[in-house]
Amino acid sequence: MISTIWCVAGCVLGVLVCVAVAKRERKTFRERFPPISDAEFLACCRSGTSPDVALKVRRIVAKHFAVEYQRVHPSSNFIEDIGVD
Repeated sequence: MISTIWCVAGCVLGVLVCVAVAKRERKTFRERFPPISDAEFLACCRSGTSPDVALKVRRIVAKHFAVEYQRVHPSSNFIEDIGVD
């Protein structure tokens, strides 16, 4: 009985730690990537980039990885910034 209580307590603690880490990472991401408009996004793209293609890729990335559209920047790194692994 006591071992079951310790097991449940350990699981609860683990979940709480995961939630706290996720909140901290989300806050860091929001600070690092403030919302930008499409015009600002395109201004940050390399010259010669097709605006239609760049914005379509931005929409796909935002939708597929559940990231706010306005927070997807041309300089975003999938693994380090968006958390895709």
